[in-house]
Amino acid sequence: MTTRLPVPEVVRTQENTLGGILVVTQPGYGPEEYSSARRAFLFDKSVDRGPVLNRFGDWFELWGIDVKRVRGTEGAFERSFFTLEWPEVPVSGHGPQTVPRIAEHVFALRDVILQRRPRLVIFLSCYLWQAVNQPSSLAALSDACGSPLDHGRRITTERLAAYVQKWSKLQMLALPQPSKNTTEKCVRAMAQGVRQALEACASQPESVQDPLMQSALDFLYLDRDKTIRLMAAGLHIQKERAAAIFEALENRVWIQDGVSGPKLKR
Repeated sequence: MTTRLPVPEVVRTQENTLGGILVVTQPGYGPEEYSSARRAFLFDKSVDRGPVLNRFGDWFELWGIDVKRVRGTEGAFERSFFTLEWPEVPVSGHGPQTVPRIAEHVFALRDVILQRRPRLVIFLSCYLWQAVNQPSSLAALSDACGSPLDHGRRITTERLAAYVQKWSKLQMLALPQPSKNTTEKCVRAMAQGVRQALEACASQPESVQDPLMQSALDFLYLDRDKTIRLMAAGLHIQKERAAAIFEALENRVWIQDGVSGPKLKR
């Protein structure tokens, strides 16, 4: 069995000291050895944080969110994340059997939330999220999280479930633990729910894009007659001259689609 080290600590920043985004993982999934540069923001690819967090960083591209992965390029969004291995050591049992045992360690989670006051908590295992919703955990977390405002809303129809849950003091995302079972299809299916949670709770990078945006370019067509008419009026030229300019832009700006007419060139 491979011996895993604790996950390297994310560097503390103004953005994650108070009101950031807490990413909670199960223990035992850190790196096999530490890199030379251990103190960095979460997504810095020069730091090995173990298979779970490394895969989690790769998911953002599938969600249409361009997070910076190189030291020195990070912005406020990247600096807002910090991590916690919870509980501190693995509990006995497998799958759902672990939920009540994890809940026994809820005060360790409560203390971090009270200290750092995250706006969003992302659990990289639905078992962790189920543990915080145990009756005993709800009472323990009341000071830190308030009370749940719903039972959690599923954000994907894929086999591996993912949920968003609103509490009176913060919001929670419960995602599948990143592994070979979390396929690209599974991850992409969570995109809308994840993006909505990030938008509601934290600033997003300027480069965030809807995953369907690039595909939508295939359906952008031009109204030839209207374009020529507006071009003639705006440039104060004859319609014949405007038409000639429009035709000259073929294969530079637009291409001919024999079915639907002029189509914006990608």
